[in-house]
Amino acid sequence: MIKMILKLLVEVLGKKLIKAGLEEELLRNQKYITAAKMIWNVVEENFRITETIEEKILSKADAFDQKLLAKFPELTQNDVTELRQAVAGEINEGKEVVLNQVDALKQLQDNNTKLAAENESLKDQLSKVQALVAAN
Repeated sequence: MIKMILKLLVEVLGKKLIKAGLEEELLRNQKYITAAKMIWNVVEENFRITETIEEKILSKADAFDQKLLAKFPELTQNDVTELRQAVAGEINEGKEVVLNQVDALKQLQDNNTKLAAENESLKDQLSKVQALVAAN
């Protein structure tokens, strides 16, 4: 009976150690993600104005990788890449909505311009018809 109780106790303690290890890993990852977000914001601020989009993206990725590796040298390049993708995905999540709104606004402005030109054309035709009717 004591042997069975000891087995169960060892099993429970083993599971608690595994759980504690997982919690520590999650907290450590959260620390990495928080630091990665702060570094992303710093890099974003440094690269507001660049010549081309390609240069901007490559430079940002390189700068982000260098800064994150400097802060956490224990990370591998694969870890840094995963963190960069996670942070970029989270930060860029709301940007698609804004871009869609910008596209919709641009379309409305184009339609407004076309309608204004059509309105002017119709007014011109109306004035010609009125002048013709007045002459008769």
